Amino acid sequence: MIKIFKNVITDVPFTLFEKTTYSAATYICELYNNQNHDNTLFYLTGDTTTNNARFNYFPINETPLDLLEGTYDYFVWQTTGATLSVSGLTTSDVVESGLCKVIGTGSTQTTYTSTINEYTYEG
Repeated sequence: MIKIFKNVITDVPFTLFEKTTYSAATYICELYNNQNHDNTLFYLTGDTTTNNARFNYFPINETPLDLLEGTYDYFVWQTTGATLSVSGLTTSDVVESGLCKVIGTGSTQTTYTSTINEYTYEG
């Protein structure tokens, strides 16, 4: 499960490399709201990891998306197109899917990093 915090930029981990088949793929994230059944689409850009063969960290700014607090199903689509749309894509273009939780109306995310472990607390 990925977590997105309201009104902050959250670094969200994904594992996209294993299923990506396009050499210059663009990623579209689709969030399907389990409460009101709305869809939200946005690009995943700005991968901040140096080890994208294992995982990817994308900063997601929730503020312009204005997501409702609650649970979502998420799908990450690979595409080579320049249009923010999943129309015309097939299920083989989904490189990751799972559950997402949007937390709070102003929650903060605090991460404490030691040389051994990383701990993230919701508040």
